[in-house]
Amino acid sequence: MKYEPIRYLLVKKIIKFEAAFLLNKLNYLMLDSKNNYSKNSSFRIVLIYAIISIVYVYASDYILKTIITDIHLISKVQTYKGIGFIIITASLLYIIVKKNLDTITFYYQQLLEVQQSTEDQLESSHEEYMSLFNHSPLPKWIFDLENFKFLLVNEVACSLYGYTLEEYQSMTLLDIRPIEDRPELEQTIAASFENGHFEIPSVVRHLKKNGDIIYVKVKNTIVTYKGKKVRLASAVDVTAEINAHNELLEINSKLKLASEIASMGYWTNDLKQSKIEWSDEVYKIFELDPQNFELTLESIKSRFHPDYQNRFDFSMYSNFEDHTIKEFEYKIIAGSGEVKWLLEKLYIIKDVNNTPTKLAGIVLDITKRKLYEQEILQSNERFKMLARATVEAIIDWDIVNHTVMWGEGFHTMLGYDIDNTDKHLWSKNIHPDDRNMVLDDLKNALEDPSKEFFNADFRFIKANGDVAFMQHRGIFIRDINGKEIRALGAMIDLTETLDRMHKIELQNKALREIAWTQSHIVRAPLTNLMGFISLFKENLKTNSIDDKLCDYIISSSNKLDQVIHDIVKKANETEEN
Repeated sequence: MKYEPIRYLLVKKIIKFEAAFLLNKLNYLMLDSKNNYSKNSSFRIVLIYAIISIVYVYASDYILKTIITDIHLISKVQTYKGIGFIIITASLLYIIVKKNLDTITFYYQQLLEVQQSTEDQLESSHEEYMSLFNHSPLPKWIFDLENFKFLLVNEVACSLYGYTLEEYQSMTLLDIRPIEDRPELEQTIAASFENGHFEIPSVVRHLKKNGDIIYVKVKNTIVTYKGKKVRLASAVDVTAEINAHNELLEINSKLKLASEIASMGYWTNDLKQSKIEWSDEVYKIFELDPQNFELTLESIKSRFHPDYQNRFDFSMYSNFEDHTIKEFEYKIIAGSGEVKWLLEKLYIIKDVNNTPTKLAGIVLDITKRKLYEQEILQSNERFKMLARATVEAIIDWDIVNHTVMWGEGFHTMLGYDIDNTDKHLWSKNIHPDDRNMVLDDLKNALEDPSKEFFNADFRFIKANGDVAFMQHRGIFIRDINGKEIRALGAMIDLTETLDRMHKIELQNKALREIAWTQSHIVRAPLTNLMGFISLFKENLKTNSIDDKLCDYIISSSNKLDQVIHDIVKKANETEEN
């Protein structure tokens, strides 16, 4: 009776051991399946389960046979063992299936959530992308790679180029290019079909709807739009930058041309690196070969004319003030041996510590100007000598610069101190009764481009207050537009001449009166006298004397004598005058 419970407990322990063993093993197998440690986890679970089951069956039977000798009891225990194995196995299978179903359900739910989150993110990303696309400050286009038609454009592309969305839908890349630029784009498109690469130059010209042409910098990339690979292009308007660049090139070209025309060069001297640089025009001015001439202070000094070499100071920049420009004029001996005059303007550049770092300057060939100045100086000297030698009062009026040079005649002839007088000496000393008339005539002559000469006769007040009768003869010098720039004039004092002419006129008048007296007044008493004498002769023939006739003869003689006295008196008065 005691034997059977012991065997029952033994079987119970065997079944509990079996359950614990199988449970641990199956948990391991579930963990292996859950974490996917093996690619064939399902097959391994079945295989391990089969091996364990076979080992269990044989091992448990062997143990029972060893412990229990009663056949009937062994049979019962094996039945209980089998039922327990089935129950445990079914329970374990239920647990495994349930856990796997929960895990699969959990994973599937997570998969659905991830999928939904991905779709939401894609939708949000699409919306954000479209928002960025539409509200980008740059014009953007999406176009087909096959026919290059526009598929989508943003608001900026519409507002900047002037086309509507509907108009863009019927347009291609060619439609926003100037007509003359389209062949190049067509070649690019044709090449893209051959080699599969579509490359637009970085800077191209685009055509607006209103006909304006702008320069843009283009970037493009391949994107996916509605499941199809397309091109996304964006453009930056660089018209102002290109125009500024072109203007700068034009200005530089003009400056270079102006430098060549004006024979002006530019040079710099880096004081820290002791490096001197000359522009091409400086070499031309000095007539030196850049390949053979070493740019050093000593070599430059050697090209100076001997009269100016002692003025070449290597430290001349040291006394420069900030933002000041110094000018020098000097002579050089060019490579051809020709002596040239140069004008040089220097500017010093200093750092934050007020230390000179760079010297910059321009060189201008002023040889022609110097020659002209010397000619003008010589001409002016000759003019001054002529002005001193002549009896005329010379006037040289520089209308542009508002200066007047007075000839020596204004001092010798009119008595004025020409070194201490103003430019209104001539106009303010015209006699008041003649001034307005003369100045009005001068003004009208100046304003008439066809007038070359100005002549006038007027009275002029000398320094001592005397009034002189002057004759003015002048000539105008005008520019190509007929604008007066200079006036030259000379005044002659006609006072003595007019006095002499007046005396001559008086003499002529007196002579005319004498002639008239001789022909009329003298003739009357002379005729009377001749008649009376004839009568007197007739009376003598008859020896008769008429006293009255003698009185008539005496009276006519007296009248004739008086007339002769008057003639002599007038003649004497004429000679005195």
